Amino acid sequence: MALEVVGGAFLSASLQVLFADIHSIVDFFRRNEVDEEQLRNLRNKLLLANEVLNVAEKKQITNRYVRNCLENLRDAIHNAEDLVDDIKTEADRQILVDDIKTEADCQMGSQVSGFFSSIQRGIQNIIESVDVQSMIQNIIKSADVERRIQNIIKSVDETVELMKCLGLRKDVQTTMPFQIRRSSLNILAKKSDVYGRDAEKETIINFLKSDGGHKFSVMPIVGMGGIGKTTLAQLVYRDVRTGKVAMEKPFVIQAWITVADEFKCDAFTLTKAIYEKVTKSTWTNVEEPFLLQLELEEALQGKKFLFILDDVWNVDYETWIGLQTPFESAADGSKIIVTTRLPKIAEVLGAAGSEVLDLKLLSKDDGWKLFSKHAFNNVDPSSYPDLEVIGRKIVEKCKGNPLAVKSLGCLLHSRLNPKEWETVLVNDIWELEEREGGIREGGILPALWLSYYYLPRHLKPCFAYCSIIPKDYEFEKKQLILLWMAQGLLQPQNNMMLEEVGEKYFEDLASRSFFLVDRGNTFTMHDLVNDLAKYVSGEFCLRLDDNCYGNLTRKTRHISLMNYVTSDISKKLEDLSKNTVLRTLFLLKDCIQLRTQHFLDQLRSMQCQYLRVLSFRLHPDFEGQMKLLESLKHLRYLDLSRSDGIEEIPDSIGKLCNLQTLLLRLCRIHELPESIANLKHLRYLDLSDTLIKTIPDTLGNLHELLTLDLSGTGIEKIPDTLGNLHELRTLELVYCEKFTQLPTNITMLTNLCDLNNLGTSLKVMPPKLSNLKNLRRLQLFVVGKSCGIEELGKLTNLHGLLHIRSLENVDEVEDVSKANLKNKNHITDLELEWNDDSADVPHNKAREVLDRLHPHSNIQRLNVNNYGGRSFPDWMGHHSFSCIKDLRLYRCKNCGLLPPLGELPSLECLVIEGFDTVERIGDEFYLSDSSTSSRATEPPFKSLKSLVFGNMAEWKEWSLVGGAFPILESLKLRGCPKLKGVGSPDYLPSLNVIDKDVISSLRTATSGIWERSPPLHP
Repeated sequence: MALEVVGGAFLSASLQVLFADIHSIVDFFRRNEVDEEQLRNLRNKLLLANEVLNVAEKKQITNRYVRNCLENLRDAIHNAEDLVDDIKTEADRQILVDDIKTEADCQMGSQVSGFFSSIQRGIQNIIESVDVQSMIQNIIKSADVERRIQNIIKSVDETVELMKCLGLRKDVQTTMPFQIRRSSLNILAKKSDVYGRDAEKETIINFLKSDGGHKFSVMPIVGMGGIGKTTLAQLVYRDVRTGKVAMEKPFVIQAWITVADEFKCDAFTLTKAIYEKVTKSTWTNVEEPFLLQLELEEALQGKKFLFILDDVWNVDYETWIGLQTPFESAADGSKIIVTTRLPKIAEVLGAAGSEVLDLKLLSKDDGWKLFSKHAFNNVDPSSYPDLEVIGRKIVEKCKGNPLAVKSLGCLLHSRLNPKEWETVLVNDIWELEEREGGIREGGILPALWLSYYYLPRHLKPCFAYCSIIPKDYEFEKKQLILLWMAQGLLQPQNNMMLEEVGEKYFEDLASRSFFLVDRGNTFTMHDLVNDLAKYVSGEFCLRLDDNCYGNLTRKTRHISLMNYVTSDISKKLEDLSKNTVLRTLFLLKDCIQLRTQHFLDQLRSMQCQYLRVLSFRLHPDFEGQMKLLESLKHLRYLDLSRSDGIEEIPDSIGKLCNLQTLLLRLCRIHELPESIANLKHLRYLDLSDTLIKTIPDTLGNLHELLTLDLSGTGIEKIPDTLGNLHELRTLELVYCEKFTQLPTNITMLTNLCDLNNLGTSLKVMPPKLSNLKNLRRLQLFVVGKSCGIEELGKLTNLHGLLHIRSLENVDEVEDVSKANLKNKNHITDLELEWNDDSADVPHNKAREVLDRLHPHSNIQRLNVNNYGGRSFPDWMGHHSFSCIKDLRLYRCKNCGLLPPLGELPSLECLVIEGFDTVERIGDEFYLSDSSTSSRATEPPFKSLKSLVFGNMAEWKEWSLVGGAFPILESLKLRGCPKLKGVGSPDYLPSLNVIDKDVISSLRTATSGIWERSPPLHP
């Protein structure tokens, strides 16, 4: 049944996009004398089919013949899409040929020099790479177009007639026509989403605190999918890490290891995963199991650990015995928590000191609390008695599964129409749980299916496409949006860019709990949601991974591949060359077996003319593979990142005229060909961490380019033709250490939002930088005469990090106030820097400049470098900066006193280095003179966890105020030769890390820097 359900996922949304594409090719029909009536006839037939799609989607679940009709209709629609793509591509080629010829004639007939001569050479190279005569010969014939249209119409007619015979008629809307209000994206294990688990959480905490006389103990948490095993483990794990669980002897090592059903669960692989988490390394080259276990044994020696092994499926007794050997070296009281759906895993892991927690279904009351939180948006449900009655019945049908309850709560979020709720309650899908061949056969919860069934049309194909993502695989949001765009799944809306539409789609799916979004830009899907995506995509999406399930058929259009350990990959791909409709070939991780000559021969033999997405690492036989790429005229997304066999990109890259995304990260290329200008539709170009040093002038012809990523390259400058890229939104120059100057006409890019230039060697900023009114991110601003600090004042929407350098170049102190940092409430990271050679700046001027650089109180991290003043302004350390977590002061050589920093309520990390004139740290460091009695009752540095002093050449004495640093965990003192002896640090109750230099260079004494001063408050 998995195949047939796909109809509803793709058809209705695909038709909307297809109709728009058909309208766009009318001119081609007229220019090439193709019967335009055929095109209108095709569109009308598809409109007739669209009238029965809603009811067909509903009936397909229970009627096999309806499912077959939807399958046939979808094939016809895909064929129509392929035809339209062919026509659009050839139409674009005709226009390109005409444009190139015209431009070449103009350039060849004039004598030019300098800049224009390079353009002339570039155009000549483009002409040579495009092979105009070949393009003209490739234009599809009119008779072929008409024949293909007639075949599609015939297929649609037959299918629609059969649907009518099955009793399918135009139906009222069955899909809820509403958008769930967008809210903040889901973060894993929200405490507010957990109900009815207090007793279970307390059981786990008691287990962690217990000793029992065993070296290590195991607690398996067992329960069905979606019941909340991982969520509960995450809550406890987080409380342990943040210190909310008070332990007599804390866990020195804490590690979370996701095992998952795709994981190859042998002792070596699991040991390697644990070792990498324990040592915080991304990989280890130890391949001998015995040696690796010795390494892990040494890493655990005498240390108390807490391991969470999440989502365990396939560990047998032999594997478990082999895995636990290194654990014996750890300290007594170590703990292992295992989450699993299988009771047999609990039996395998059972041993002395083990305790099984069987997670039960939620009670009706707890299920209702979870449902109402999401459905009513925290409004009292009693205000809507009709909805409450229906809602409680819906919760009852979920049978206590938290994931099912939450998904339907999100579905009905803030919807107050009882008819919509009743539609969910009485849906036939609930009955399938009891029927033979129902959707429970695929392990899909009816509640999850309903959440999918009521998705807006445009989101269904986007969600189904996610079936190419393996379980527990962290995928980048940006990458997914680019893939959606390449597949034509994003429908234009008003004046929004497609990337913005993709952001909206992503957030809509996340708000319905289809995605679990991390704090960064990555996401995963719950296992059951992943199963749902695989189920609705059927055999049209094939995911090959360590389980290597599913077969490649002639209908398969999307394939993803993982790093194989199994040996049957070649068997799975034997029929690859027979597939003529493939649209996605996506390598998620490097597959060594796919870099063999056999696979390359298969790839060359493919007739994959409709491939839109290709992602894999190229074989050293680079030229042979590039010939393959040249034929992919529909390719929109090409990712060759990490292909160390690539040292140059041939001119023939210009033949990929539909390319939207080109990713070449970590390739060994030194330059781009001039023919890059032929990629007229290119929107995203990633050249990061390549060997590129120059960019061709023809880059300026990429008028649709939105993102240019040059991060980590050796580029020194960008050509002035950058000013032609008026659509550019993002320019990435992070850690381009040789980059010294931006083109002056960059200020013409009024759509530019992100200029990420941290780690560059910029000397000056271009004049009139404030013309970039839409700029949201400017990581580095260099103060200079051509672009003064006052330019920042007009950039009112800056976000995130801002590093202001060369502050010694400020001419007029009043200009600093015009920068208006105090009102830039979206800046979270601020770095203020004077150059090393700024000693000539008067200390009073430096003091006034820093005073006027007063940031907004929302700032979270602050760095001050080479400040030449003798004291700090009053805002430094003021308690109103309640968000600051990280503060670093470097090389403030003239300051004899530290600023009062003890009142910063959220400060966790403090670094002070290079204060050459400080001799004593006393009471002034803890509280300011203006502190009120209410603030004085709180201990100074109440949140500080890490404290570093370094290169304090004259520092002799430290007066430690009683009660200060109550939770300090790490203290480091380096380069403080005159500091007196250190007493016992037991005054600091939470201190568990003291830098080795402290112990070796400072002698133990009963007085000195640990001098006990009385508290500053009563």
